[in-house]
Amino acid sequence: MPAKSTEDVITSLIEFVNKRKVTITKEEMLKIAQLVRIKLSNDEIEHYSKELTMLDWIHDILLQVNTEGVFPIRYGSIDKDIHVHDDIVNSQNIKEEILSNTESEHGYFVVPKVINKAHLED
Repeated sequence: MPAKSTEDVITSLIEFVNKRKVTITKEEMLKIAQLVRIKLSNDEIEHYSKELTMLDWIHDILLQVNTEGVFPIRYGSIDKDIHVHDDIVNSQNIKEEILSNTESEHGYFVVPKVINKAHLED
């Protein structure tokens, strides 16, 4: 399949969004919902069918994009070298100032208990 230009891909995406032809059936959507153990209303089935159809279509379009000579992005950089910087502490010790605005116990923040014994037994 020949590679499409960026303009062709964008035009196709706009046409698809305007038409919103759904290819994920209600039965397929119900099967997906069952697999992930969620209940869906009829409106949600219709909505998510359209969303999954669009994701499937976008996946097909991305497979057509020519990526020859494009290097994978690693660690947020397209360069082959990873740019790192030294961790330099440039602030003063203001622990007491920070803790003065809250309850503290033994030099630490005190927060409400969120896990109780009954929770752990479930």
